[in-house]
Amino acid sequence: MPMRSSPSAADTVPSDGAAPTLTPPEERTEVYAVRGMHCASCAQSIQSFLRAQPGIHAAEVNFAAQTLTITYDAQRYTPAELRRLLQQLGYDLALTQPPSRITHEEQLASLRRRLWLALSGAIPVGVLSMGFHGQVPALLLLVLTLPALWAGREFFLNAWKQARHGRATMDTLIALGSGAAVLLSLWATLAPQSFTALGMEPPLYYEAAAAVIAAVLLGRFLEERARLEGSRAIERLLALQPRTARRVLNGREDDVPIELLQPGDRIRIRPGERIPVDGIVLEGSSAVDESALTGEPFPVEKLPGMRVWAGTLNTTGSFLLRAEQVGHATVLAHIIELIRHAQSHKAPIHRLVDRIAAVFVPSVLLVAALTIAVWLSSGPEPRLSYALLTGISVLLIACPCALGLATPLAFLIGIGRAAEEGVLVKDPTALEQLSRCTAIVLDKTGTLTEGAPRLVDDRWFEDTPERRRALAALEVRSEHPLARALLPTLRVSAAELPEVEDFVSIPARGVSGRIAGELYRVGSPEFLRDSGIRLPDFLEHQLQQWHQQGYTTVVAAVNEHVVAAFAFADALRPGAVEATAFFRQRGIALHMLTGDQPEAAERVARAVGITHVRARVLPQEKAEYVRLLQQQGHRVVVVGDGINDAPALAVADVGVAVGTGIDVALETASLVLSGGNIHRLVFAWQLSRALRRTIAQNLGWAFAYNVLALPLAAGLLYPFTGLLLTPMVAGIAMGLSSMSVVLNSLRLRRLTVQRSPSMHRFVFRTTLHCQGCVAAISSALEQIPGIRRWQVQLEHPDKLLSVEADSDVTAAVLRVLHERGYNAELVTPGSDVSHSTH
Repeated sequence: MPMRSSPSAADTVPSDGAAPTLTPPEERTEVYAVRGMHCASCAQSIQSFLRAQPGIHAAEVNFAAQTLTITYDAQRYTPAELRRLLQQLGYDLALTQPPSRITHEEQLASLRRRLWLALSGAIPVGVLSMGFHGQVPALLLLVLTLPALWAGREFFLNAWKQARHGRATMDTLIALGSGAAVLLSLWATLAPQSFTALGMEPPLYYEAAAAVIAAVLLGRFLEERARLEGSRAIERLLALQPRTARRVLNGREDDVPIELLQPGDRIRIRPGERIPVDGIVLEGSSAVDESALTGEPFPVEKLPGMRVWAGTLNTTGSFLLRAEQVGHATVLAHIIELIRHAQSHKAPIHRLVDRIAAVFVPSVLLVAALTIAVWLSSGPEPRLSYALLTGISVLLIACPCALGLATPLAFLIGIGRAAEEGVLVKDPTALEQLSRCTAIVLDKTGTLTEGAPRLVDDRWFEDTPERRRALAALEVRSEHPLARALLPTLRVSAAELPEVEDFVSIPARGVSGRIAGELYRVGSPEFLRDSGIRLPDFLEHQLQQWHQQGYTTVVAAVNEHVVAAFAFADALRPGAVEATAFFRQRGIALHMLTGDQPEAAERVARAVGITHVRARVLPQEKAEYVRLLQQQGHRVVVVGDGINDAPALAVADVGVAVGTGIDVALETASLVLSGGNIHRLVFAWQLSRALRRTIAQNLGWAFAYNVLALPLAAGLLYPFTGLLLTPMVAGIAMGLSSMSVVLNSLRLRRLTVQRSPSMHRFVFRTTLHCQGCVAAISSALEQIPGIRRWQVQLEHPDKLLSVEADSDVTAAVLRVLHERGYNAELVTPGSDVSHSTH
């Protein structure tokens, strides 16, 4: 076994006589593509062989993904030496990381050529043997069988390599069965008198050997096609990465390969280009389409200081960015690696099937030997003919491929399909278990809601341009989220802001400052009361109403009297209402836990239809609540934003993180819903149910087939019916069994997203021209019943307003715009977006 030589004792003793120092082993874990695997027994053979080698600490082979995950002592082995180990078994190791689309397409092309070659022999030899039985020269049948034997030569070569190491795989069964059929037929062709002397008709099974090889190659061709489908999600993400970037260095702009980019490089992004790195905008502005990562259907405006992500698409403007993460450190690369890891990981049910497959081939060889022995000792004459017929049929009908593909292929395709819909799977077991759960615990802020305040109502007592400019001058100096939410609604440009003197910011209370000799204060009602300002009774009543609705309130005053009051709320995430309704209809208990105030919690709970609500809950109390549900017999899903929800996510049966497309590294979650789209949980649940059903169907068929087929091939029914399976029928049945599992798993590709059928999108051409205009219509649009989401694209020449709603809101939207002095016309009338995946 090739390996690096260990250092001798002399090498480790310092010359000055000090105590020897032992170099600790350098443990390394890698994922490689394996070539030449044809069945679950191949995977088990590689796995057990590698685990038996000193210096290899762990080895796990995923047959469906064609990958090897290996942990080894890097001081003892190099990747090239690991490759030579596998070559001893008749397999090969691709040292360029997991299989790419090119790898799959090369394998697919090779299988296609071999399949056509095998069919060119199997079809004519089958037609002649069955249609003109006994009338075709045996030598012609032999010649016609040769193309099929050449196409299946790898079966015989791999079987021989395995036999040299005392191992048996699916190739062993195929080689023994088809080889015995050919050798027996060749004997009958060259020396037919050997059989006629015994009173037997010379057995010719050329068609069986050719048909078996063609059927197996067809099954493997379909398997490779399925793997190609399973890798589609990764290939789509890889296609988002541009090959070059326009680097700005010393005043020059040059196109360079992205492999040469380093953190800190300045990169120019032009309209229509994909962003090559994660970075910070330095100069310029634009709208960036982040739908590939976040699922956000509208382009996001990017200004200096804001982050952009590799793989996203710049739409209109041009800007300069500073690279922060490049290459494998980008979020896009992280997502790709996440999917690859999930597809190469084995679920517990997969490992159980592997253990069954490990003993399957030796068991079949034993059954074949016993079948031959029983027919030789107890069968009718000609005993030898019957014994060989049934023995070969047993070898050919057994199908460990169907058993080995039943679970991993379904997971492979399911994980890829999930990624296409924005559900990132970190643990395949969680995907399978999701639809078994009976209770869902949801966080409020950042999960059911956007996690950012929006102005929902206001009351102005002195609504003048002077007052608006003064309040804007104070709020622009504040970093508080409420200040950032209020500022756009004041509709004041930067050039209009007055000077502020004696500016003071008191955390969690408010801000104050002198403008044109008058003292302005903006903050919580308590802040103004503590400052000696009396709030009018009618305002106190209004504040009380807002408080009961769960709104956060802000009051503005000048000198000693109030000029305005504002109400803010955390808006629901798109799809939150539909998602909770979906799970309620299926009898799943919904719980909401939040650290927020009870009034805010009740407002959101009422909006989404959740009855089990607890507010002011600490992170550790969320975990205890989950444990209590589990003690009551529930399987619990926890859905959170992954920060204060981490303890609950860790103890849940399935932890789901609602990400924004960038926080996919949450260690405590098993599934990540990218883009913050809670409705993706519905698709994940539907996929989980379909995955479980597909695995059950695959395993049920694979077990039932082998349990029924082996006795049938051995001749168990012959005493009652007088019928025996021919080797050709047995071989074709084996190929069809494998194909049935592949085709059934591929049905997961057709799973569609079930969305609200009444969701429509309306697009309006408007005369809105700035963020102040957007703020002017914001509050009114939020009040229109049925609107789920809206977005203004100021960078578009037509200043498009896009609205998603449950019903026709055209008249209401146009009325809001016209009442505020803006012209608008409907461009896209209520196009159905129920098919949208974002």
